[in-house]
Amino acid sequence: MNWICYNGVWKDGAGNPMKVAPLQLNSHDRQVPWLVAAEGYKEYAAQHGTSQSLERLCERGGFSATELCILLFERIKRVEGEGSANE
Repeated sequence: MNWICYNGVWKDGAGNPMKVAPLQLNSHDRQVPWLVAAEGYKEYAAQHGTSQSLERLCERGGFSATELCILLFERIKRVEGEGSANE
């Protein structure tokens, strides 16, 4: 999928602007359970490699909420695809 946000505009893998939705964060919602971050990291590693560990990524501030949402979405799609290939 390779989505990217550049200058506030989300684009798909072909460079086309994408429809977006707002994201709300409360000031106390600045952390997620480690297991959730680890699932997001599995997709991050599949796309970008493991030169930066999840621990190191967290030391540097972790995933943004938007980045984690997209990684988890792409992880679901990857897992669904793997499941259908084995059926």
